[in-house]
Amino acid sequence: MIDTIILELKGNSFTVLDYKKFNTVKDVVENTTGFHKWVNNPTLADKKADIYKPRLTLFKRGEKNLFLKIEFSAPKLVFGNNLQELCENDFSLVVQNLKDKLLEMGVIVFSQQLEGANVIAFHPSKNIRITNGFTSTFVIRELSKIDISQKFDIDVKEYMNCGLALQFYTRLYAICIYDKINDYSKPKRRAIDKDQTGKQRDFFEVIKKKNSFLEILRIEVRLIGKKKINELLQLLGFNKNPNFKDIFKKDVCQKVIINCWERIFDNNLFIFMPNYNPQKVLESVLIKNPSIRTIKAISITGLALLAKDKEGIRGLRQIIDGHKPKKTNWQAVKRYLRGLDKKIDVKPLGFVKDVESGFNDFSSIKFKDLQCKEK
Repeated sequence: MIDTIILELKGNSFTVLDYKKFNTVKDVVENTTGFHKWVNNPTLADKKADIYKPRLTLFKRGEKNLFLKIEFSAPKLVFGNNLQELCENDFSLVVQNLKDKLLEMGVIVFSQQLEGANVIAFHPSKNIRITNGFTSTFVIRELSKIDISQKFDIDVKEYMNCGLALQFYTRLYAICIYDKINDYSKPKRRAIDKDQTGKQRDFFEVIKKKNSFLEILRIEVRLIGKKKINELLQLLGFNKNPNFKDIFKKDVCQKVIINCWERIFDNNLFIFMPNYNPQKVLESVLIKNPSIRTIKAISITGLALLAKDKEGIRGLRQIIDGHKPKKTNWQAVKRYLRGLDKKIDVKPLGFVKDVESGFNDFSSIKFKDLQCKEK
């Protein structure tokens, strides 16, 4: 449902018991001007002991403006891994665990203050179980072929020992899709999940032994900053300036992820049709559009197959944009692409149903679910 969260508390909402844990005492007390910050992160001893803790940053602006930023993975706080998923009813458990960890780190915060804490970033997420023989790597490779606004940077990582990761991102917004099972075995500098715990790696080993064919596709939307959070929440009918309790809701996380999927992938479903046979594609175009001119049907077939090729629509655009003299405007081609779903008898590959079923159901994956083999 949700993974990483960054909360911000004002100075009257918390008490620092031990400033030494922030590697300071004097500066916090005496600083009256400018901007200063101090960090209190998990120590090397914590990591060796496999103790998960949040990352804390203490800010001071001027004499009295003190703030505490708290960054943590909610499922890791509770389960020690983020393959298992939390549900809305787990909120009080998350708050209690966070409260206890903060106390260990020298900070007192009451539950009420945590529940009402200002949210400055959060990552709604969903682990999707991929079935019917498809792999997460195959799914990611297919998803990477889609048309995407050039406002997004695109990063596709392919690992030598198999596995793919796909990320569409801007400075304040990212959609990250990766092979969750494969990612756990990567070193920190190469993994998408940079904060894996020993418990998490052990947990993955147990799961793989019980179900060696398990395929989990991780889809995560990363919202950073109040402006982007407010913009998207208001678009979806929620109030702006949410607190911790407001965003720890099934319908909030579900609608954010579905909105992102629909905006990016819904107009590209023809890419995921299983039939690569050009004549079969042409036949489906003619059947679905009885009055279409034959030459136009052939053009549509060619365009669909070009878009489905290895480099996808981005590769097609590079070829067209690189053509000199430029007789074809990409926007004209794009208009044809947007209409292809309606002109071709699209029956997407089975993984699309897995993803959409996971979004629509949005039930949390638990340990017992991961041990069950595909029927």
